[in-house]
Amino acid sequence: MQKQFQKYKIYLGVLMLGIIWGSTWLAIKFGLDDAPPFFSAGLRFILTFIILFVWQKIKGYKFPGSLKYWGNSTFIALLMFIIPYALVYWGEQYISSGLSAVLFSSQSLFVVIFAHFISKTEKAGLKKILGLIVGLSGLYILYKSQITWDEIQGPKGMIALLLAAASAAMGLVILSKQKHKFDPVPEVMTHIGITAIAFILLSYIFEEPPENIFTPKLWISTIYLAVLGTALGFTVYYWLAKNATAFVTSFSVFISPVFAVFLGWLVLNETINLLGVIGIFLVLTSIVLTQVSRKIPANSN
Repeated sequence: MQKQFQKYKIYLGVLMLGIIWGSTWLAIKFGLDDAPPFFSAGLRFILTFIILFVWQKIKGYKFPGSLKYWGNSTFIALLMFIIPYALVYWGEQYISSGLSAVLFSSQSLFVVIFAHFISKTEKAGLKKILGLIVGLSGLYILYKSQITWDEIQGPKGMIALLLAAASAAMGLVILSKQKHKFDPVPEVMTHIGITAIAFILLSYIFEEPPENIFTPKLWISTIYLAVLGTALGFTVYYWLAKNATAFVTSFSVFISPVFAVFLGWLVLNETINLLGVIGIFLVLTSIVLTQVSRKIPANSN
């Protein structure tokens, strides 16, 4: 009974993340209207860290002092947050929020590849390989469809999102291998804190500060992303990484484009042509082949 309840919690966590992260692409797009990408991301992660830090301090949490812990945390933060979100915030300036979500959902396909070589328990069988081929075909069709992008920088934006997905996938596979060694909330807080520092430095080095940081659109976007998209979202994501396989955890990223494309059409009037629809269909079909099974493997803990 307890194992069955655990599986339902995993299903619920995956679905909740799909909905939340489907909406965050739209929120990122709003924030980029009033602030440069690294500054906007830095603001989001600073606020997230403050929220998690206050929460953990109330619970009496103390940061570990070992160099090994901080070295590992920095490495995970680099793969899971710093590289992916630097590329996401830069790339989404030039392509639509819906396309951004679809491209980043390729994280699941990269998880199939990386987990096969890194994890002993998550080998890619024929079904997953077929799904990978279908998904990559969908991504190629999406590239050819040119869905709402800047004609000069659009291809670079797409490449940035794919690289972001690959980095996040590698981070997830490595994090999943460490599932017995971490507590989700403190771990997220540490990684977010390191990420906030990185984006402050990136913004200082590469960007001019925005003329006005007190615009309603920027702060509505930042608060939404910090509270729901990051503090809540990544706490659930790390809980999934601890209690399910990397394949199942990444499924939450793969279903988010359904919500992102709908919201981009509803709020931003972003359009998508028939070729793009076919590409999205193939990408989502690949998740059925690579992820969906009769049983959701969960950790016995």
